[in-house]
Amino acid sequence: MFLLMLLIICYSVLCGVFFYCQALLTGLGCKRWTVAGIVFGLLAWPMFVMKKRMQLYRLFGIKQLIFNA
Repeated sequence: MFLLMLLIICYSVLCGVFFYCQALLTGLGCKRWTVAGIVFGLLAWPMFVMKKRMQLYRLFGIKQLIFNA
C-alpha cells in the first residue's frame, strides 16, 4: 500500500515537472500548468495542446497557420 502511494506521488510530481517545462517553453502560465499536471496527470495534455494552438491562432491568425497543399 505504501509503495503504491509513493508511486502515485512520484507520478504526480513528474507530470507537474513535465508540464512546467512545456509551459515554460511555449510561454504559457507555468504555475497553472504545473498544478494541472499534478492534479490531472497526463489527462491535461489535450487541454495543454489546445491552449497552445489557441494562443498561436490569436497571435498569428488562422490564415497563417494552415498550410494549403
